[in-house]
Amino acid sequence: MQNFNLLENNMIQLPSGVFAGVDSYVCYPSGELEGVKLSEKNMLVTHAGELVPCYEETNRRKNKYSVEFYKNGMVKAVALNEVQEIQTPIGEFPAELVTFYETGELKRFFPLDGQISGMWSEKDEKALAIPLSFDLPFTSFTAIISGVAFYQNGNIRSVTLFPGETISIKTEFGDIPTRNGFSLYESGKLESLEPAAPTLIKTPTGKVKAFDPDAVGVSADVNSLVFGEGGDIIGFNPARYGSLQMCSPEDCANCSLGCS
Repeated sequence: MQNFNLLENNMIQLPSGVFAGVDSYVCYPSGELEGVKLSEKNMLVTHAGELVPCYEETNRRKNKYSVEFYKNGMVKAVALNEVQEIQTPIGEFPAELVTFYETGELKRFFPLDGQISGMWSEKDEKALAIPLSFDLPFTSFTAIISGVAFYQNGNIRSVTLFPGETISIKTEFGDIPTRNGFSLYESGKLESLEPAAPTLIKTPTGKVKAFDPDAVGVSADVNSLVFGEGGDIIGFNPARYGSLQMCSPEDCANCSLGCS
């Protein structure tokens, strides 16, 4: 069902407001507006503050929707024209792409939103990044991140690290070097992390060496090493853990985790 009106002078009207300079738009198969590309400056008032959607295309960010919508007309995602400070439940952070829940709350933010290609490398993207600092009960660090996700109530859902970044996370099994990122329960307790190197841990089935050499750090919502809210190991994601090896006597002799 169509939820918008086409106006004169390349404008589109939605229940949430009017967008000017609409260069093109796409609809869902059922007729609702899905996304627009803008060629003029617009301002959106959101839970993350006043946002300026992308209206100046560059080779680094080609073929992007300026704004995406849910079928009910609420804003789903905004690709910002340039990096700007946004308001999040944990303070102000720089962002170039933000997404929202259907009810308007901030869902994720991404400090950078470049498209990695033959013309723009991961190294080029990282050169634009600014390290950000976090202080949580189980880790304090400053690193370049790819994105942060939130629960609908504003608590952190996950923090995704930029490729190549490594931090240390404190667990009942010792400090574990972590890559890709980590996720949290809605309570704020550590839910999962991605070990940066083979890590010896004690599980109900014995000591194992946990490491996923094929882990892909697109999102840290799900990681290979999973904890219960009490801090115990409750399992591994069978689709992600890749390599589990029983500890050898040599491993235990050189291990500082104290799980024997």
